[in-house]
Amino acid sequence: MNAIIETLTAVGIFAVGLVARLGIVFLVMAALLVPVLMLAGGMKAVKKAQLWFQGYRAAGGLRFRNGLLYAPGHTWVKEGGKSLRVGLDDLAQTLVPWSVSVALPEPGKAVKAGEVVARISCGQREIGVAAPVSGRVSMVNTAVAREPTLAKSDGYGAGWLFEIEPESSSWRALPGGEAARSWLEAEGNRLTRFYEHQLGMSAADGGEIIGSPEDHLTDAQWRALTQSFLRT
Repeated sequence: MNAIIETLTAVGIFAVGLVARLGIVFLVMAALLVPVLMLAGGMKAVKKAQLWFQGYRAAGGLRFRNGLLYAPGHTWVKEGGKSLRVGLDDLAQTLVPWSVSVALPEPGKAVKAGEVVARISCGQREIGVAAPVSGRVSMVNTAVAREPTLAKSDGYGAGWLFEIEPESSSWRALPGGEAARSWLEAEGNRLTRFYEHQLGMSAADGGEIIGSPEDHLTDAQWRALTQSFLRT
C-alpha cells in the first residue's frame, strides 16, 4: 500500500512539475510574441496611415485614390504640366488577376477618346485600355512595359501606362473626389451583379467574387464584360 501511495505521490509531483514547466514555457512564448504582434500591428497601422495620407480610400470593395479624375472606361487621369498621366483604376485592375505583357502606344500617336490605345494580357485573356481623352501620346511608361506586374500591383502609382497631351480642356469635366468614389463603388456593385447574372451564385459568396474572370467566363461573356465596363 505504501508503495502505491509513494508511486502516486511521485506521479503527482511529476505532473505538477510538468504543468509548471509548460506554464513557464507558455509565459515565455507569450512574452516573446506580444512585442512581435505589437510591432506587426504597429507596422500595419503605419501602412494604413501612409495610404490614407496618399489619398487612398475605400469605395465599397474597391480601392479609390483621391486627387485623380476618373474616365468611364475605368482609367484615371492626373494632370501634370501639358500632359495627362493615365492608368487603370481598381475595378479595371481586378479584371486581370495578373499581367504578363503590356502593349503601349507609340509616343507621338494621335488618339481619340474611347479608342483602344493599350492592351494588357494575363495570358488567356486581355483587356483593351481606352483613351480617356483625345490628343497625342506624349510619353509611355517603359517601366511597366519591362515589368507588366506594375499595372496590377501599383496601378494608381508606378504602374501608370502613358501620358496624353489633350487637344482640348474637356477632360476637366471628368469626375473626381467624392463623386468619383461613389461612382466607383456603384460600378463595383454592378460588377458583382454582372457575375451573379452571368455565372449564377457560384460566382459570388457574400458579394465577393470567387476566382478570376477568365476562369469562369466564355469568350462571349468576356467581351460583354469588357464592353460594359471598359468601353472596349
